[in-house]
Amino acid sequence: MVHKTISINLGLLEKTVVLFSICILFYSTHGDSKPLGKRAINEVQLMHNLGVHKHAELRQDWLQMKLREIHTASEKNNEGKTGLLSDIIPNLKDLNPREAEDIIAVLEKLMNPS
Repeated sequence: MVHKTISINLGLLEKTVVLFSICILFYSTHGDSKPLGKRAINEVQLMHNLGVHKHAELRQDWLQMKLREIHTASEKNNEGKTGLLSDIIPNLKDLNPREAEDIIAVLEKLMNPS
């Protein structure tokens, strides 16, 4: 008779372990992928600064692409070449983001005179 109670208890223990394992598996796969705690203010500021830097870098690359497409009449008449502005200004990587934004603003005003 003692033997039957031990087997019943082992069956209950196995069921408990299986149920507990299923619960752990369920809750580990249905997480919201949220951070465990709130971000510190310096982390948020760093992420914001990184976004601003990437945006300025994209604008600077766009500006360089647009400046390469510009043809100057004086250069074309003097040398008989296409006169790309990139030949006149060989490297714009030395511009800081503020200078690049100023140049973009001037070019946008020239392209949209309204």
